[in-house]
Amino acid sequence: MADFRLLAAAAALIASGAQAAPMAPLATGGPGVRPASAPVVPVVDDRVRHTTDLPTAELRALRRRMLAEQWISFQDMRRLADAGDGLAAFEYAERLLRMDDPDLVGPAAFYYATAAYAGRDYAVWKLTELLRRRDLEFSDSRLKHLENALRSLAVRGSERAENALLDFYESGHPFGRRPEKVASLLTEMAEAGDTEAAMRLATQALSNPDYGIDSGELDSLLGIAMTSDALGTRAAAATLREQVRAGTIGPDQTAKATQ
Repeated sequence: MADFRLLAAAAALIASGAQAAPMAPLATGGPGVRPASAPVVPVVDDRVRHTTDLPTAELRALRRRMLAEQWISFQDMRRLADAGDGLAAFEYAERLLRMDDPDLVGPAAFYYATAAYAGRDYAVWKLTELLRRRDLEFSDSRLKHLENALRSLAVRGSERAENALLDFYESGHPFGRRPEKVASLLTEMAEAGDTEAAMRLATQALSNPDYGIDSGELDSLLGIAMTSDALGTRAAAATLREQVRAGTIGPDQTAKATQ
């Protein structure tokens, strides 16, 4: 049976002051029925990997019907999604978007995040594509939740989530410009062995003393970048590290040049 628990993103969301609303009433009926909007709640990491993971016989029967590509109502699809079934969460999000209603975009993003948490990596792409669109609006609480979801997915190793967060923080859309979070995320990625992140952070730190990276940390970052499979990255990192060690470039020199 699935283990009903919250991941770090949920804890962070609650700690940040976001309120978890009670579950909205479910819509009933066939394919023409409009579903109720989903509340802003923490993403649940139930990870239903097998039909037997579901807690009731009714849910297990619904999942078998879904896998057999038989019709399932909005209500039943959402029940499966809320029970932690990543495939159901993804399909429910897809149904919401097909309603072509701007008010349902936020709930769709929520269920894409839920699907991604449950191991459906392709849902990360759908989620980030929604967040990139500038013609869509999300409430502040929804954006905070989705940012936390992406952050936790990135920590869990999703390269798509990592790269999307970097783009969002650097461009300012939709979470606002966050140079300090760019530095923090790149540092985590570099420490995990991401050579491109190490090189990117090192070069940005060299041009921006506000990153607060000292010469020793810069040396370490360039050392990581020197292990890259790309010859050009290795060569550039080696050249920069020689200059950092010689004292010709570095945070101190950059700070003086900008004064």
